[in-house]
Amino acid sequence: MATLEKIRNNAGLLVSIVIGLALLAFILGDLFKSGNPMDSKSRTEIAEIGGNSVGVQMYQVKVDENIESYKRNTGQSSLDQPTMERIRQQTWDDIVREYLMIDSYDELGIQISGYELMDMVSGNNIDPQVMQIPIFQNEETGQFDKNLVLQFLKNMELDPSGKAQTSWVAFEKALVQQKVDQKYNTLIEKGLFITSLQAKKEAENKNLKVDFDYVDVKYNTVSDSSIFYNDKDLQAYYNKNIDQYTQEEIRGINYVTFPVVASQEDEKQTKEYIENIKAEFEAEANNEQFISLNSDLPFDGQFYAEAELPESIRSLFAESEGTIVGEYKEENAYKISKVVEFKDVPDSVEARHILLRPEAGVDAVGKADSLLDVIKTKGGDFAELAKTYSQDGSASNGGDLGWFLAGAMVKPFSNACFFGEKGDLVIVNSQFGVHVVEILEQSKKTRKVQIATVARTIEPSTKTYQNTYAEASKFGGSNRTYDAFVEASKAESYNLKIANVKRDDKNVANLEDPRQLIRWAYKAETGEVSEIFELGDVFVVATLKSAQEEGTAPYANVSMEVEREVKKEKKAEYLISKMAKASKNASTIQVVADNMHTVFKEAKNVTFAAYSIGTLGFEPEVQAAAVQTAIDQISEPIKGKNGVYVIQVKNIQKPAEDMSVMNDKNFLTRSYRSRVGYQVYEAIKEASEITDNRSNFY
Repeated sequence: MATLEKIRNNAGLLVSIVIGLALLAFILGDLFKSGNPMDSKSRTEIAEIGGNSVGVQMYQVKVDENIESYKRNTGQSSLDQPTMERIRQQTWDDIVREYLMIDSYDELGIQISGYELMDMVSGNNIDPQVMQIPIFQNEETGQFDKNLVLQFLKNMELDPSGKAQTSWVAFEKALVQQKVDQKYNTLIEKGLFITSLQAKKEAENKNLKVDFDYVDVKYNTVSDSSIFYNDKDLQAYYNKNIDQYTQEEIRGINYVTFPVVASQEDEKQTKEYIENIKAEFEAEANNEQFISLNSDLPFDGQFYAEAELPESIRSLFAESEGTIVGEYKEENAYKISKVVEFKDVPDSVEARHILLRPEAGVDAVGKADSLLDVIKTKGGDFAELAKTYSQDGSASNGGDLGWFLAGAMVKPFSNACFFGEKGDLVIVNSQFGVHVVEILEQSKKTRKVQIATVARTIEPSTKTYQNTYAEASKFGGSNRTYDAFVEASKAESYNLKIANVKRDDKNVANLEDPRQLIRWAYKAETGEVSEIFELGDVFVVATLKSAQEEGTAPYANVSMEVEREVKKEKKAEYLISKMAKASKNASTIQVVADNMHTVFKEAKNVTFAAYSIGTLGFEPEVQAAAVQTAIDQISEPIKGKNGVYVIQVKNIQKPAEDMSVMNDKNFLTRSYRSRVGYQVYEAIKEASEITDNRSNFY
């Protein structure tokens, strides 16, 4: 990936001048817009939670701790961007909860004593999370063993790296927090219950069933010409329902991308590099070392049958060792390939192993040597030893891994199995630990070839980066207003792209890590043109088209929605008037249907507790009217969500007088209590003042 530093170091005089002037303009512009330089709090405060200031340094320290913990738990050495974002978000959630809840916990005296913690870890009430940790499982029984916990706690300080103790402290802290949360939620849960009257009402709503006939006319069947409204009606509706018209904080940006793409000259130079190195590669004996020093792709030590080779080098299978093919172009790279050697190799192998993972104070290699000696010289049972000592999922099967193909296992393990012989007993070191391996069986061996390939990926050169940056700089520097930016993009045939971004967004189309672009959009003035952003292998120049603030949406922004709702209101008034006339003095729903020149329909087993009514869908006003209307009575016109209705109830099935409500009471109580953990915290969070400034830093 290119960097601006790389460009500046290698650019010519003209490009350096352009970059220098551009950077100076951006620095000065940022200085004038930065406000009071003494306002250090705004520069270091990432949040204010319930009146408490949270510094960005403290937040970052916690993020770093969680990143290291994640790496230790997963064995990963590096994390991708989505994982980093998840860890940052989880850290934020933890900090918010801690600041919001700590006063409540202190006020109520909720805490976890040292005795309680020990009881949760190795006492009589061990937390399930502790019992699920693999290293606390007895190797012989597969069950949790409290003694292993005590042994770990006693010896964890012996780990010279300190990772064991760091991981355990973090685990204990999370365990304590969960237990405190649980105590707090339990206090609230015990205060929640459902009365018999509530349970009875709920049961009635569920068991009272109504059959009715109805006539309906949908709003979309009424033409706009049948109603009248004016601007005064629209404005009045907007004012009356202004709380419904809110808008989010959004920035609208237009931007142009300048992808850094390898030129024809770059491809020519890549090809020449491979041509020039061909003779040296042909004479080289240490192919793996040569490839390590000169190739963009690593050495592949696998052996392949003829049919497994790519078409471009399949001819090498008929050649002798040392024969070279190339240069040839494949997968955006120029390559040369050489035959290293031919071997008779099986397609698959059956093997078993005993895996010993390196742990504090344990000599895994020495232990493997001892086990191998027991098997070879003392007749030790491999399967039983694997069940006892192996730290792998195959232990329960005596270490048996079954049959596997070449490449299915890590390289050292695979090489030992495929290049060894049936019956071999060997020790292999891999990233997983030390293996005692026995080759049980091999498939028939066939002739295969090992190929060494030097590859040079076709990539943009420094000159190409410089030229692309100069192009972006010229465009951005020459068009410093929104109108000029848009007109120039059209005149110069650039693809003008549009994006609406929120303050905390992490993605913009296909741009790589566009947070710096989004942060700029929330600091810029409308019409302002940005500096050049380097996002992966793309340079981006943007202009701020619009800035929509959070709050009430102006009438102009929602006029179409308002007009749609006013039309619906007017059509409802029109239909209510029309259906009122049709149902006046009507004795049956058939009469209403005839007067409306339509047919009536039927609804069965309608309850107030149901979400919808058969084919009518979500019409709560009709449901409410149905359970309150007397049998045979023609209702008043009912204004619904999708139309206007007139109903006639035919039958009411009432719940039994002696109906038991105990099950409903218990169910509702459990339902209320199950929501405590989430809803109580959300209520506290909503009632608290939280200022989130993370978007200013990340």
